[in-house]
Amino acid sequence: MGDIYRKKSDINKAFRQYETAMGSAAAMGDRVIQMESMDGAARCLEALRLQHKICNCRPLEFNTRLLEVASSVGAKLLVRKVRIRLSRIYHALGDEDQKLHHERLALRIQEDLDLQCGGCGSPYGLESDSLEALPCAHILHARCAYELFKRNKKKKRSCPDCDRTSSRLYLNCNDYNNMTYSPIPLSVCSSDSHCTSHQAISSV
Repeated sequence: MGDIYRKKSDINKAFRQYETAMGSAAAMGDRVIQMESMDGAARCLEALRLQHKICNCRPLEFNTRLLEVASSVGAKLLVRKVRIRLSRIYHALGDEDQKLHHERLALRIQEDLDLQCGGCGSPYGLESDSLEALPCAHILHARCAYELFKRNKKKKRSCPDCDRTSSRLYLNCNDYNNMTYSPIPLSVCSSDSHCTSHQAISSV
């Protein structure tokens, strides 16, 4: 329910829902649900902070607690996201040392997990993106995969990360620009014409 209220921009109701979920998760000892609920609440606080409805202190304290929980659970993607959030808060507070500290650690996680599109070089997982997994297991933004394979639909196109071409990848899409589905889907097919969708959605 918290996610629904937050997406409707009813931040106060969303925060109360997340608080209830956090309490229930803590009572059950479910640290994963507790972590996810805390992340939802942290997003609410960030929205209020950016609207200048609250000061930076409460989001700073809350995200610091969330970082501890996410680190203990081993949720590296969330740890990365929280560190980026903390870097922005410290920037607003004028603490450049802490800002750079969290940016460096977030970048290290990004590099360790290889969270970078081989097509455009930009990271994914920070915004809601449509992603495409190639048969070689490398992941691109769907839009980058389309640009890669539309160049010549009848010839082999290599993966920009590993240069693998043995699977003869083809684009199973007539016109990317005319597609109305959002996030934009893309199917990548192997040479035996048995098409399998490898689409994934990155949401934050």
